[in-house]
Amino acid sequence: LTLPLPMACTVGSSENKNAILALLYTGRQFHTSFESVSDFNGSYIVPQNNQSAETHELSALNVYSGEFSHRAWVYNTAADSHRAYPTVQFHKLDGGSYQGTVYIELMVYLKDVVIPTGSGHWFSFMTVARRTQDAFWDAVTFNLGYEGIAHLMHVPSVGLKEWTFQRTDLYFPQNQWVKLGLCINMDPTNGFARAYQDGVLVSQAPVYGFDGTVPQVHFGLYSHKDMTAGEVFNDDLTIKEVLFCP
Repeated sequence: LTLPLPMACTVGSSENKNAILALLYTGRQFHTSFESVSDFNGSYIVPQNNQSAETHELSALNVYSGEFSHRAWVYNTAADSHRAYPTVQFHKLDGGSYQGTVYIELMVYLKDVVIPTGSGHWFSFMTVARRTQDAFWDAVTFNLGYEGIAHLMHVPSVGLKEWTFQRTDLYFPQNQWVKLGLCINMDPTNGFARAYQDGVLVSQAPVYGFDGTVPQVHFGLYSHKDMTAGEVFNDDLTIKEVLFCP
């Protein structure tokens, strides 16, 4: 027996309805496997050898798919946070800032990254801005702490980490590819973020957005200034507007 779609929806579970709606939804999507710098045309890219402490490039040394990945590494301490990354500034591109719930997926490979021990030391995988200003992103970040656990930061607002759920027993493995996911909604009062490591929920928190949009993001090397060694490779980045989190 084959039911027409509307009837099938009425007899199915709410999960089935959500799955069908998600399949039918055609939100905006950005994808890059870091094959060309032109993928980031119109958006800011941190200069190479920033602060004479960190740099980045497209590299064939360690690739998840395609011919290249984004490689960034530290070779000295810095006066300010280490930064070696491209941005995607949706608010400057056709279509403008992303709306509603946004899902981000990224393949990450940390190679011998050393985060100094002690509270306040960190490495950031993903940075998602609340605002369009270049100097003040007011961002939510998906970080790795010195203890080796991935977590959300600046939730629900800057400087806070008020989680509603946080794994403390799942360590982030280095020297292998890991799939990271971040589902985020920047609603000013009902926003939220959920962070995933290889498909497993590791951190969840409320988020206070600014105007409900995601105007800009960045990925690559962003870490505490005292980090002195390590490389990060990024590949297969997808950012899309969704109806529901995975």
